[in-house]
Parts: sequence; structure tokens; C-alpha cells
Amino acid sequence: TYSPVHFPAMASFLQRATGIARTAAEVVKTRVIPPAVEYAAITKEYVATTMERNAEYVIKDPVAVEKLGYQFVFSNLARLPFLAQAARAEMKVVQGKLANFKELPMTEVGTAAFFAVETYCWFHVGEIVGRGGTLRGYY
Repeated sequence: TYSPVHFPAMASFLQRATGIARTAAEVVKTRVIPPAVEYAAITKEYVATTMERNAEYVIKDPVAVEKLGYQFVFSNLARLPFLAQAARAEMKVVQGKLANFKELPMTEVGTAAFFAVETYCWFHVGEIVGRGGTLRGYY
């Protein structure tokens, strides 16, 4: 049979590991669990008061609740023609400015140039994030 006497390094390692585990358990018991319980109580109270304050917005009819998703989607789809019309009007303004680009004040030219450079930089930041934070290539 094997005993700790045959493996003194293993015995000291196990003793150290057990001590570290006990210390960690004590820290969790004294420093982690009480704040978590307190936070849960505060959160429960916050949710209860928020729901009480906004009870008028809670829909209790199951049929009406089922319609909410459709109402949201189709209400937003109904706005699309107005948004397209506003985009066309905005495009006409931009085309008018580009037609007379020699008369544009330098503040507008600078703002447009800054916006173009910023957009270009954010594109590259997105590429780097998409690669997992590496500059070399995709995984």
C-alpha cells in the first residue's frame, strides 16, 4: 500500500491545496454570499416597486399580449414610407451641397472629412474585433 510517507511532496501539496480551498471557501462564505443575498433582496424590492409604478402598462389579456409582436413589427413597417421620403429629401440637400461644393464653408468640409475618416477607422476597428483582436488575420 501507498502512504503519504512514500510521497512527501504529494502530501505537502495536498495539505497546501486543502488550506487554500478552506481559505477560499471562507472568503466566499463571508465576502461573496452576504453581498449577493443583499443585492438579490434589493433587486427584488426594486422590481416590485417598478412593477407597482408601471402597473398601468401591464397587459393582462393573453390575446392582446400575443398581438403585441405583430403590432410592433407592422407599426414600424407603416413608418417606412415616411422614412424613405425623409431620406430622399435629405439626399436632395446633400446633392445640392455637392453641386456647389466650391461654395461650402471650410467648417462643413472639415466636418465631412472628419466623419469620413472616423467611419473608415471604425470599419477597421470592427475588422480587428471580428478577427478576435489580432492584426494578422482571421482564425
